[in-house]
Amino acid sequence: MEGLFTGTTQSGLVIENGVVKSGRNCEGRIEVPEGTVGIGAQAFYQNKKLTGLKLPQGLKRIGKYAVNGCVDLEYIEVPESVEELEEGALVKKLESNFGFTHVVETKEYYPQIRCVEGSFTDKAILEMKKKDGWDKSHSNEHIVELVYIR
Repeated sequence: MEGLFTGTTQSGLVIENGVVKSGRNCEGRIEVPEGTVGIGAQAFYQNKKLTGLKLPQGLKRIGKYAVNGCVDLEYIEVPESVEELEEGALVKKLESNFGFTHVVETKEYYPQIRCVEGSFTDKAILEMKKKDGWDKSHSNEHIVELVYIR
């Protein structure tokens, strides 16, 4: 993609052609710069110093498990422009084990999700929550707080 930023920001984000490839060395609350169009798979993987993430308007896609392992991540502010959330894109912690009845119990923990009401992200989270509960040999629970922004 021509004309999109490539380089490392002051906050430590590594961006290639407008896509965050790594944010593993960032600390605290990070604001991803304007002009960023995507967050790569596992871009912030296991970053235990990341506490907040504000994504820019114009961002289109968040890759698989982008914030997985970011256990101290309090929130992600997702713009209305996002139109694709890959598998586990916003999950910060995943736990699976066998329950009392030998059913696999899975809990997905999310940071607080801040988004525009009616946006793609809002609809995706609400659809996911509808599926919580027992399904054959699995019990799923998505632990997420949704906050609407303007």
